[in-house]
Amino acid sequence: MNKTPSQSPSAPMPASRFGKAPGERINIGVLQTERLKHPVLKALYGPAATWCHAAPVDVTQQNDFGQLRCFDVMLYVDSRPITDLEDRNQVRQAQDTLELLRKRRIGVVILTDRPWQFSSFDAGVVCLPFDSSFERSEGALRALAHVRPLIRQIDKQYISMQRLGRTLQRRFEETDRELRLASRLQRDFLPQSIPDAGPFKFLSMFRPCSWVSGDIFDVFRLDEKHWGFYLADAVGHGVAAGLLTMYIKHAIRPKRVRDNGYELVPPGEVLGHLNALLAAQRLPDSQFITGWYGVLNIETKQLQYAVAGHPPALLVSPDGMLQELHGEGCVLGITADETYSNESVTLNPGQRLVLYSDGLEPMLITRRPPMPELPEFEPAAVALLNLPGAEFIARLRALLDDSPGSLAQADDVTVLSLDYQE
Repeated sequence: MNKTPSQSPSAPMPASRFGKAPGERINIGVLQTERLKHPVLKALYGPAATWCHAAPVDVTQQNDFGQLRCFDVMLYVDSRPITDLEDRNQVRQAQDTLELLRKRRIGVVILTDRPWQFSSFDAGVVCLPFDSSFERSEGALRALAHVRPLIRQIDKQYISMQRLGRTLQRRFEETDRELRLASRLQRDFLPQSIPDAGPFKFLSMFRPCSWVSGDIFDVFRLDEKHWGFYLADAVGHGVAAGLLTMYIKHAIRPKRVRDNGYELVPPGEVLGHLNALLAAQRLPDSQFITGWYGVLNIETKQLQYAVAGHPPALLVSPDGMLQELHGEGCVLGITADETYSNESVTLNPGQRLVLYSDGLEPMLITRRPPMPELPEFEPAAVALLNLPGAEFIARLRALLDDSPGSLAQADDVTVLSLDYQE
């Protein structure tokens, strides 16, 4: 059998995966501000250091990247005592040099009794006690020289991650500005102030769970004795749901104009027309809307209304009795031929009508059986619903703020109440 010839001492050593061959000489640059007789320096400059080549580097003059190409690792000897706090210029100069070396991805071993002065350099810098032995210093120098290509690779990845982070931060800031603008525009679609409708008073609360809400409501005068109002809730929340609510705002058609005047459209037809428009848009299956629309006659005190898959409105009497106002109708936007029943109720003095989006249900209801059976309400819900108008809204806001997870609520919450004042 043929034997593999042994490698001659002068043959080059095979390179490791880090780029430095085992046993290959290491070029060490020595950073020092004054001549020192440190044992480690004496050993590095002595004939016994056959594993390395050491050369001094002037800290004050080292400002050229090209002069550092020949070094694998640096040794910095910080000769100042631990109590010396007046050498700020020297420390700043040393830090500038370390920054220069970091850009060149050259590791540095620092012999110092003040390691906190160099704590800002966490990558490629090793601080050892000033009186460290030559063996300990040699191990650190060999290790940094050996992994210099790896440090270079990590540093490049770190710089790339910083660049990516800055890009993402700019994108997030742009998105945040756009969402703030969308939120402001959506709030402009809501009624800014609602005048009293004779003996009736409207109050509202609008609490999106993010910048843009999937809820929308409106109150508007139809003529001298009729007022229209509605509350709609697009599935989900965020930008997509917010766009649907803005569409609803312009798609509601409460009047039908004729040659000799106009007529008020019954609530069921209003929801039917809105449903046909949404269905014609061919929205994705997960995009649908619940809604409640009513017309109030302030002379007869009669309320006509229609429901499209929305939580039933609550009718609260002064004696604390609760009643739900139900109606027949599917959610909006599924099929174009859905019909919605017209319902009516006559309001009595002291009664309150409460419309709400489903985000409020967990606060009011403990269990909802199949409709039209009345649900089981929270013990405090009846007292809450019977508070005076402004106090009712204020207390409702406080309860939402104090509830667990209020800073990141799961769904939008909107309430529109109508009080028949005696």
